[in-house]
Amino acid sequence: MTDSATTHDVGPHDAEGWKLHDDGTRVHRYNCTIHDGQGCDGHCGPAPACLVDETAAPQPDVTIVSIGRLHDADGGEWADVLRRATIALDLRAHFRDPHAISADLRQLTAHDQVVRDTVMETPGVREVLAATALQVQGYLAGPTAAPLTVVTHCAGGRHRAATTAMALRAVIAGDVEQAAAYGLADAAKQFVDRDLVVDLVHRDLDKDVVDR
Repeated sequence: MTDSATTHDVGPHDAEGWKLHDDGTRVHRYNCTIHDGQGCDGHCGPAPACLVDETAAPQPDVTIVSIGRLHDADGGEWADVLRRATIALDLRAHFRDPHAISADLRQLTAHDQVVRDTVMETPGVREVLAATALQVQGYLAGPTAAPLTVVTHCAGGRHRAATTAMALRAVIAGDVEQAAAYGLADAAKQFVDRDLVVDLVHRDLDKDVVDR
């Protein structure tokens, strides 16, 4: 058989072999869970069933989920994630929505650098994320081992929630280089030797813009 996993999953990977988007977002090896495949270069698969070993995927220590509250009624696997959250960051009232800042940003998402820059340059955002990383450390230090779920939520889920989730993923995974792109290198250094498995899920990032 000449086919291999690499023909379905080309491009940058992290140390555990997971495919990464250019912004550092982890993608499932054989089936992209970040978006619906639009704009993909083909790396999202799926690979032939004979190459997929579902038992090989490590269980996450931390799952970070970004959501847009305007989509709460849509249903699906993560519809009730706020009820299951260990830590939840509500970004709606304190951090202005890029959707409202500029019409040019409305059709863009956290996959776009200008959106990530706009969110991360908002006063207070980096401090909140650094403090959240400390919360994660505190929970992980507890005597009972249990996976954590961190939820970031905003209105539409395309800008603030998604960007901060990406930044947190880089920090908690100990990816100092990627975290530096969000101005959070120092926060990430505390996680470098933890070898945590961190999953990132964007529930609403690629849904249509909600008129409001």
